Amino acid sequence: MNVLALETATSSVGAALARDGDAVSSETVTSRREHAELLHPLVAEVLRREGLSLSEVGAVAVDVGPGLFTGIRVGVAAAKGFALALSVPAVAVTSLEAIEAAVRAKSKDLDGALVVPVVDLRRGDVAWSLPNGSGRRSLSWGPPETLVAEIARVARPGAAVLLAGEGALRYSGALTGGAGRSWRLANEDMAAPSVASVAMLAVAALERGDVVTPSELVPCYLREADVRINWSTRHDETAGEGG
Repeated sequence: MNVLALETATSSVGAALARDGDAVSSETVTSRREHAELLHPLVAEVLRREGLSLSEVGAVAVDVGPGLFTGIRVGVAAAKGFALALSVPAVAVTSLEAIEAAVRAKSKDLDGALVVPVVDLRRGDVAWSLPNGSGRRSLSWGPPETLVAEIARVARPGAAVLLAGEGALRYSGALTGGAGRSWRLANEDMAAPSVASVAMLAVAALERGDVVTPSELVPCYLREADVRINWSTRHDETAGEGG
């Protein structure tokens, strides 16, 4: 099966193609505000490179966030459109899953380290995932100081911790600067979610039957959009003045 994967949740915009269970082609560029303009040419390029047409895609995967609100919307909308037009299943992957998968695939010296993917949500907040004790991971968000406390709560005493992602790099001082912490940062080339990792996670999800219909693809924002936060703040201030 040919699986088309899309990545627009952070500053990276990417498309990848997995054929018969292997990621064979991917294209990624960095953008701050041109996710919509860049995504579709990247899709066309990975298909052209493999000599495929869009009609030969059997499933569509997309990074649903958390991350940049506008970027997430672009990717989810495109994935819905492709999946609906092709009548194929969709797979939702989080940006935190994609970062963790890339770290585990590229890092050779983890040696039992706790891998913590961290996405920058702006406004002083980050999103992360940590083991929840059931063999799965829970997603949370808040200031870096909250993440520090959460890692200290779940990590074994003296265990190594590897933080990865744009959020980890931006707040590296707050996250790794504490006395006695054996915490380190992953390389910058693993800071953004890898679209190839999105593709491979989708392959595994398809094997498990963990798919959704296009209409069931929804963004994973974790917190309210900034525009709503700003509107609420102004509304509360106006109401206070009127009172």
